[in-house]
Parts: sequence; structure tokens; C-alpha cells
Amino acid sequence: MYHKGFVPKIWDDEYKKFDYVRQPITGEEADTWRSQGYTHETTTGKMYDSRNPMPDWVNTIANLMNLRNPGFVFYRMDTLDIMPTHVDHFNTYCRVFNKDRKEVRRAIVFLEDWKPGHYFQIDNVGVVNYKAGEYVLWAPDVPHAASNIGVEPRYTLQITGTYY
Repeated sequence: MYHKGFVPKIWDDEYKKFDYVRQPITGEEADTWRSQGYTHETTTGKMYDSRNPMPDWVNTIANLMNLRNPGFVFYRMDTLDIMPTHVDHFNTYCRVFNKDRKEVRRAIVFLEDWKPGHYFQIDNVGVVNYKAGEYVLWAPDVPHAASNIGVEPRYTLQITGTYY
């Protein structure tokens, strides 16, 4: 289950200056992707997460989406970054907020208008030609993927929270 929506663009380009870090994907997911033919050394973009200072406007966006207890990750995908189809586990979020996985929702907010080569897939449906402020919100167990085969970075804000 997922739905699309729109929030007003209340941000500037400060997210482009964040210190993004690539975090490795290991374990079962990495093994599965390798068995499917993904041979990249890394299969993610770079992240700037809630352990860092966040701009105030991220909380406004979470409130507009009816998400409580939000956690935020800015995500930068450079040329040839891919995130193969997967389902989020939410283990850390559920532990920190003492929530059952069924209560958790995740959203991706597109921070810029779509650019050629930028791709997001949710439940086997491709999402392209989006405008800044469009978002996709989904429940656990919904498969999704992302990639950038374009020449410009792809910036998104990922919000995890409980839906009310």
C-alpha cells in the first residue's frame, strides 16, 4: 500500500552542501543482490542522517504528511548509484521508538524537479517526471528501488515515522 502526495517547497538548496556519507549494505540483502547480478562495489547513494543537525523545515514536512516521531535522511544518488528492489526492515526505528513494524511508514520527498536518468520505483510502478515537493508514502513490505543513470545528482529526503 502506498500513495502519492505533494508538499509545498519550503526549502532552499542547503541540502546540496551537507556532508553526505556512503554507508555499506551488507549481509543478506547484499548477498541477494549479488545473486541477482548486481556487481557494483556499493549499491546505495550517500546519506546525511539524523545524527547530524537537521534544518527546521523537515519537521514541518513530516507534520504535513501526518508522520509522528519522524526520523530524517537526506539522500544523494550520483551517476550510476543504484538501490535495487528491497523492502525496508525498520529495525532501528522500531527499537528506538518502541513501535511495531506495522505502524511505521516511510516517505520519499523529491527535493528537485525530475531530471533525465532519475528513477524511483514503488510496488513495481516507475515514478518519473515528478516536481519538487511530490512525495511517495508507503507501508512496510512494499518493495521499492531507486537509481540514477543521469548526469546530475538525485536528491531526496527520506522520512520514517508513524502515520496518524
